[in-house]
Amino acid sequence: MTHVVSIRLRDDQVDRLKRFARRMGKSQSEMGAQFIEEAMREAEFSGIEFRDSVIGRQPYMKDSNLAVWEVIMIAQDHDMDAERVATYFRRPRAWVNAALHYYEAFRDELDPALEDNRSMTFEKLKRLLPNLETAG
Repeated sequence: MTHVVSIRLRDDQVDRLKRFARRMGKSQSEMGAQFIEEAMREAEFSGIEFRDSVIGRQPYMKDSNLAVWEVIMIAQDHDMDAERVATYFRRPRAWVNAALHYYEAFRDELDPALEDNRSMTFEKLKRLLPNLETAG
């Protein structure tokens, strides 16, 4: 169920919202709702921030170039053991916990990225990266 919520924006905010919406191929309403959702998630999960990427906006680890799903991929290889993952990344356990807690809450959004990564083969990568070669 969705609800209509009225908010007041300054002219410059409306102009910026229009630009973002146009760039993302969304309506102003959809873009505004997405930004509100992202801001609420960032407030709830302090180690997470949203960024644009080649596959669209996605959650990243703060102070890192890693998307949350990438941390979870390594965590799965380490039996979801936060201490081992923290050692692997040479990061505090709290940093890893941020990813693990986010994954618990939004597993259905991250699992497709994890599955895409697991199904990636060299042949599929060559289609995406035509200059890709193996070191031999």
